[in-house]
Amino acid sequence: MRNKYRFFADIGGDTIEFPVNPTKYTISYPTDHAEYNVLDIGDIIVPKLPSLMEVSWESYFPGHQDDPLIQGHNWMEPGDYVEAIKEAMDNKEMCDLVISRYDAAGGRMFDTNISAVITKFETTEKGGEAGDVYYKISWSEYREFGAIRIRLPELAGPDRQVETITLEEAPRGGEAPVLRVGAAVIANGTYFASSYGDKPTGTANNLATTVSRIIPDPSRAYPVLIGGNRGWMKADQLQVTG
Repeated sequence: MRNKYRFFADIGGDTIEFPVNPTKYTISYPTDHAEYNVLDIGDIIVPKLPSLMEVSWESYFPGHQDDPLIQGHNWMEPGDYVEAIKEAMDNKEMCDLVISRYDAAGGRMFDTNISAVITKFETTEKGGEAGDVYYKISWSEYREFGAIRIRLPELAGPDRQVETITLEEAPRGGEAPVLRVGAAVIANGTYFASSYGDKPTGTANNLATTVSRIIPDPSRAYPVLIGGNRGWMKADQLQVTG
């Protein structure tokens, strides 16, 4: 028996499964290393942080629910898939993309589980295959970002004192550590394949790991990703240690 693959995406708050697996898919891990030419040395390279992960594939949306290549049981009309993807692009939505892999015996191998935006989507209809919609889709990893907030000084006056500008940042020294990306944590509880808690993938029991991603969205029941792509958990299931 062959290994099994399933492709999911949370788009607009709904989880959809792509009905027909592609013949192949590509995951690229580009880098942004800098190259320089130094006198008396020649070419050198300065390593930098990895660029955003990119995922792409092509397949088709079957026009009939009895298509023998359909994965799972949640077939939808091709137009429904196309509309959901186009709306996500029009609304600049961030999606959760999950590629699940299982071995021939049904055991879970590993997942690709990233927050991503759709960067390219093309559709084609072919003569003699009425109803089927062929497509190409590309995704780019989304990373949370935000500006540092500051408290501006008050205007000076006869009875006022000027406040010092302060930056909101992670506590230092002996202060209690905060939950943040990169923080060392001890995890206890069930972790899931997505931040919505769609599918449990394992249980942590005093697991020492790190925080990989945090989604500040109150609709996500499990907004903290741990251990690279191990799984999503609640914040109160994690004890920050560093």
